[in-house]
Amino acid sequence: MKSYQLKFLAWTFSAFLPPKDDPSQENEVDYYQLLDVPPTAKADDIKKAYRKRSLELHPDKLRQRGMRYQGQVITEDEARSRFQHMKSAYDALSDPKKRKVYDALGHQGMDFVVNPSHAYDPHVLMGNLAKSSVLDRAKLMMLVLLFFGLVLIQPILICAKVDQMLYSTGGVLEESMWVVVLVPCWLFSICYGVVMVIGKAVLPLVQWIMFVLGVLMLTLKWDSVIRVNYAIVFIPFYLWMALRWLGASKEMKDTRTDMSKMVTIDYIEKYILNEKKQDEDGNDIEEQIHRTYNDLTEEERDEINETYIIVHVPPKSVAPGESPTAEQTMEADLDQIERSAEYQEATIRHQEAYKSIQRIVLPEIPLIIMVIIQLDMNKNWNWGLVFIPLWISMFLECCGGCYGFFCTGALAHIEVQESMAAHFAKQQESAHEKKESKDEADVKSNADKVNENVEASKLEDSKPMTTSNSEETTETAKDGEAMELLAKSEVDTAVVVEPLNDVKEDESKGTEVNFPEIDLVNNGAEKEDDEDEFLRNVFSMDEDTFQYYQQAEQEAESKATEAQSKAIASFCNIFFQIVFSVLFVVKLNQVYDERDRPEFEGDSSFSSFWIIFPLLLVAGCTSCCCFCAIFCAGEVDTHMMSSEVATEKEEEHAEEFPAEAVAEPEAKANAKEEEEQEVEIQQTSTSEGMELDIEGQAQTKVDETVTAVAEDPTKKESDMDDLD
Repeated sequence: MKSYQLKFLAWTFSAFLPPKDDPSQENEVDYYQLLDVPPTAKADDIKKAYRKRSLELHPDKLRQRGMRYQGQVITEDEARSRFQHMKSAYDALSDPKKRKVYDALGHQGMDFVVNPSHAYDPHVLMGNLAKSSVLDRAKLMMLVLLFFGLVLIQPILICAKVDQMLYSTGGVLEESMWVVVLVPCWLFSICYGVVMVIGKAVLPLVQWIMFVLGVLMLTLKWDSVIRVNYAIVFIPFYLWMALRWLGASKEMKDTRTDMSKMVTIDYIEKYILNEKKQDEDGNDIEEQIHRTYNDLTEEERDEINETYIIVHVPPKSVAPGESPTAEQTMEADLDQIERSAEYQEATIRHQEAYKSIQRIVLPEIPLIIMVIIQLDMNKNWNWGLVFIPLWISMFLECCGGCYGFFCTGALAHIEVQESMAAHFAKQQESAHEKKESKDEADVKSNADKVNENVEASKLEDSKPMTTSNSEETTETAKDGEAMELLAKSEVDTAVVVEPLNDVKEDESKGTEVNFPEIDLVNNGAEKEDDEDEFLRNVFSMDEDTFQYYQQAEQEAESKATEAQSKAIASFCNIFFQIVFSVLFVVKLNQVYDERDRPEFEGDSSFSSFWIIFPLLLVAGCTSCCCFCAIFCAGEVDTHMMSSEVATEKEEEHAEEFPAEAVAEPEAKANAKEEEEQEVEIQQTSTSEGMELDIEGQAQTKVDETVTAVAEDPTKKESDMDDLD
């Protein structure tokens, strides 16, 4: 940036720069004076002067000369400060960019521009604005008014021209040509075209030329320079819409191509560098070397960068306890790519291009067709019917805004609940499978024990019987043990077991035991609602699962907030479109109705300025807010500042008022000690009161028990034991 450009910007926005009479800049010496060179000195002269001054101001050299500088004795701190200032001067003047800034802005502007924390900190800007002079604030306010004047001058001229033509007041603009009235539009078009030429935006430049050419054809039609139908006048607008369609289609194609090329480094290492290869028989070839992105050569990296677009995203949290399959891992990697900032930006560009095509299809093409029919065929339709495509388009946009504002957040939270419910269902299924396998193993082991007992009983029966009592005892013990084992399996597996059949005794075949049939049955509990089950699982989840759930809820909340902010912006845009369109249509209907009357001598409808009244209202309110912010800005409170600026302010205040700086921490410490003593007293009194209440309740219980025992001597002594 040139020096005169910096000076112009510094003069224009001087209200945001530190004031020239800032006390912190009083002791600053001109950099050229510090190096003892003229402002026109060259870089070599500045370097020579710096070497010379370094020998004079270096603390070691001064120490050799007895700390004497220019006939005076100085301290080491002062010598070090002088040397640091001289070094800062050389750093600033040796750099061409910093030297330009210093020549244009001086010390204050130099520190403000070089230090980004000051240049972009709103608290510092407001603090400088509060210290600026009335002239600097007036320049800033004039800049704001100039901006709104440039924006509003064209619609104001158009409305004034229309009113003078309709009222026939004989004003200056009544006989003026429309080409002259639209001079601000032509100037703006030229400036915008130059910017696009510098930016080498060919297709947008051609689109802009077609649009400006269409406006020019329309003004020539109104000035009666060309006498053709509106269908021919609108030819540049046809080309403008066709070029926009072409540009939007190209943008959609480019964004889809870019999105298909986007990969992460993990994706490259998994599926590109270490892709599984197969031999002729279709068997996987296992490669021993696992290559990473860092192992690639520069040529291989360049080839990958030409083929793919590498994006960087933070890893997404995975629900604990889940081991995804290969397909789920692939889906997770693709989902991770979709969450990257580059992919989201491409998605937004794709959506904007799609919306541009939608606006061309509805309402632009139907609207221009309806206008041509109304004007060229002299149809006496109501202009509200002509603008039906516009009403339909705004209604659809309003529905989309309502969906984004009311439904997006709820759907995001529902998606989180569904994912968590699926996670809990997987956990329950896994736990159920483990329980079933364990129960089957227990049943099998119990059955084996029963078979062993039955075989043992058969062996005992084959031996000669000693007494009938011993036989009955053995059979009873075996049958009891079998019943106990089956009962245990019934409890463990939660199944219904039929009662044991009678044991049939046969001397020839021995004892035969019929095992029961085990049938799995429903536990009888009805299935609860999904929401109640989800809430029950939420309150029973572990810490890792709760953190995963909390992070998912935060992501859903951020998505909902973003969607709601976009919906609010869409509502504001639609609101202004509706107001402008309704006022414009009403004005057209009144003008055409009165023009068709035989006694038409002028216009009795409302002024054309009411059409741009919403724009004027917004500009006026914004100007008033800027006026209050500029001229009513006061000293910024230290609590509103950033931490660094607030600390600097407190240090400056402590230097100016050292007594207050010492007394303030002491007062804060004393107040803190008093609060701690009050809290301790309250806690002590509360604990003492609780102890007294407990002792009183215990004494009351003792008295009641003693009285009851005295009245009823036969009462058990358990009541007295309870008192202990």
